[in-house]
Amino acid sequence: MPFKHKLSYVAKFVVSPDGKRIGESISVFEDLLIIKKKETFYAIPFKHVELKNNEIHLKGIVQWDRAKSLARKWKHAQDGYRGQ
Repeated sequence: MPFKHKLSYVAKFVVSPDGKRIGESISVFEDLLIIKKKETFYAIPFKHVELKNNEIHLKGIVQWDRAKSLARKWKHAQDGYRGQ
């Protein structure tokens, strides 16, 4: 998926498989969409999201613990973390 296309996923509401709005997409990191759900960040692989009607719809079962862990990598990158 080209980077410009990924940016079209930013600043959209994120909708759960049962149709409820659960957060907002705020960034792209590698092949992950970063979403903010309440005060917590999650990183969802693009293969598990779909853009429909100007909203991001999650597909399948999201492993929220894993998504939260993946978001830490994004947060460290935002803070200038170098892995040292």
